[in-house]
Amino acid sequence: MLFSYADKSTPFTLSPESLDWHLGNGWYRMGSTIFTTHFLFFKNRPYSAIWIRIDLHGFRFSKSQRKLMRKNAQLFDVRVGPSTINDERESLYQRYADGFDGRLSPTIADSLEDYDNEVVFNTWETTVREKVSGQLVACSYFDLGSESAASILGIFDPNLRHFSLGYYTMLLEMEYCLEQGFRYYYPGYVVPGYQRFDYKLRLGDADYYDIRTDAWQPYRTFDPQTEAPVEAQVAALTAFVEGFSSVGHKVRLKVYPLFEAGLYDIWNDDYFPYPYLVPLGQKDKAPLVVVAFDPKTSSYYVMECRHMVQTQLLFNAEYLQSFEADQFVTDLLAVRLLLAKSKQLDAILDYCRSLNIR
Repeated sequence: MLFSYADKSTPFTLSPESLDWHLGNGWYRMGSTIFTTHFLFFKNRPYSAIWIRIDLHGFRFSKSQRKLMRKNAQLFDVRVGPSTINDERESLYQRYADGFDGRLSPTIADSLEDYDNEVVFNTWETTVREKVSGQLVACSYFDLGSESAASILGIFDPNLRHFSLGYYTMLLEMEYCLEQGFRYYYPGYVVPGYQRFDYKLRLGDADYYDIRTDAWQPYRTFDPQTEAPVEAQVAALTAFVEGFSSVGHKVRLKVYPLFEAGLYDIWNDDYFPYPYLVPLGQKDKAPLVVVAFDPKTSSYYVMECRHMVQTQLLFNAEYLQSFEADQFVTDLLAVRLLLAKSKQLDAILDYCRSLNIR
């Protein structure tokens, strides 16, 4: 069984200590589920999801953060308390969504899947209102565990973006956590090579979840080009392609956009879990042989994979047809047999040559 890089759970109950455990192991809330993933796919390419957290023990706001908080405190009234979803907040959400470049749920209720107050998460909110008019201009939602908190959703009036209200509400969440004695604050993931999420790194000295050791390490020691899971795959498989092609085997590194199939499937098959692969080919009706690189174990895998008929049931046909066949593999693959595994490129090259697949 291969390591599951994407997984989810829909708990009926979730204790504060259980939320702490999930957050501490690189999981995060999405609607009524809690999930983990280490690969993302947008703009037709894979990215790494690097989960981060701020250790609040000994944390101090920076000079620039204190300046922003003092400035905004003169203009806005702030409240922190149990979450509320109402027409006022939904109206602000719609204004925010209209100016947002990306995908969002239709409503706050849809985003949090909070329809009848039956959600198992202990969700709180910050609200920011203009002092004079009392108008709601920003709001954020965050979940509380026993000693951890996770920032889930932040919205603000796009006409007031120069007040950094989205960033400001995260600072307010952290301030509340400090006052209540929480140890960790989880702002979600950052994405190497995609700057939209970099603002989270301005919150303070962060740690990142290292899937190789299942431990949190200082982010300042992290080298995305060699240690991020997607980047590690590209580097390792590019080296394989160059080595294998040098002796007359023409192969190509391809993108596999269906790597999260296991999240949506009811058959619980052992689906291929990586966003990159090198197809070697197949003989007659034999299974397809592919080479992958596992960033958790830093090992090359040679595997037999079968095409699964569920592709059209799990993925939109128009979506699949949007990918160029020479760059992408859009057949749903399930791993049937691990043929070889090695940390050494030369050993994998020798094994693949011995297969004599053309």
